[in-house]
Amino acid sequence: MTILEMCFRIVLAMVIGGVIGWERETSNRPAGLRTHMLVAIGAAVVMLMGEMSLYKYADITTMDPTRLGAQVISGIGFLGAGTIMREGLTIRGLTTAASLWAVACLGLAAGGGFYESAIAGTIAIILTLTIFEYLEKRFMKVKFTGLHLELDCTDLSCALINMKQIAPRYDISLKDVDIAEEEIGDEKVRYHLVAKLSFNKSRKKINYDGFITEISALNGVSKVKAEEC
Repeated sequence: MTILEMCFRIVLAMVIGGVIGWERETSNRPAGLRTHMLVAIGAAVVMLMGEMSLYKYADITTMDPTRLGAQVISGIGFLGAGTIMREGLTIRGLTTAASLWAVACLGLAAGGGFYESAIAGTIAIILTLTIFEYLEKRFMKVKFTGLHLELDCTDLSCALINMKQIAPRYDISLKDVDIAEEEIGDEKVRYHLVAKLSFNKSRKKINYDGFITEISALNGVSKVKAEEC
């Protein structure tokens, strides 16, 4: 392997990581341009090390050039986990974590000299993050607007569990749940829960009244207030 080819593989990995990282950066995700570039470059270097070690130590021992790359696939999970955040009952960052893992794979492909696979994979990922994101929002994604809900209860866990069970029956999703605690005497606590409810755009009419009625009937719920937003 020549120096020129080695540099080309690293630069290709850097470009691949930059293209995907730019999309994540413009989407205001925690792992953006530089993070994706570093992951791709690091994966390419690891793959190059495995390939060069195969020839360097060929007379000493038998080596598997993909062994180091396999450790990249396993280790990238720790970095991806750092991009996943929980906001109330909503999980965010899974797509960015998946893109980091995919970029690591593309970096390995570029570092291993599989240029066609690396370029084709990059195109597929960009299409997934852009065009398919639009299609998901247009036809499948729930619209995170609809109803602002406030309620007071004395049994928080019971209220949350029942709300999560009731909401899907009305095609409603819970988002951005905030909870405040207040002592009301005799070692009793009252919880004030504020949540944003989202509904599916494809539904022409949402039965808000039925949902509110069921929530109001839950044990320990003393006050329910809902406003459209």
